[in-house]
Amino acid sequence: MERLLLIKFLESFFKLFKARIEDYKIIGEKIFGIVGWIDDDERQDFVFKENFSETELSNVKLLCDFISENKIIEGDRIIVSESELIQKLKNEKWGEVEAKMAIDSLCNLDIKMIDEGEEADSFFVHF
Repeated sequence: MERLLLIKFLESFFKLFKARIEDYKIIGEKIFGIVGWIDDDERQDFVFKENFSETELSNVKLLCDFISENKIIEGDRIIVSESELIQKLKNEKWGEVEAKMAIDSLCNLDIKMIDEGEEADSFFVHF
């Protein structure tokens, strides 16, 4: 997996939460990092175990970008129905199967927060 694609994906994913990656390190198949929020001193450690193909990761990144740019997320919830999101993606020339697979991958994604050295809560997106 190309490291640049992994980092670009994570940047797009955390943008959904209005957060940005401040630091990271890759150890094996895991990325450990810290995200921070704009206009907030809060920081959160995270770990992501990469388990996507490059194509899948690229599509989920594009989906995250689409959701952010169209402002169809509040907190961790996508504020349109899955069928509405698929239709919006089809209007942007996505194939229906490709859109559904990217949505499923995003909704099954679970990036663990690390608190006091232990995996705790998660960053995730849902409808």
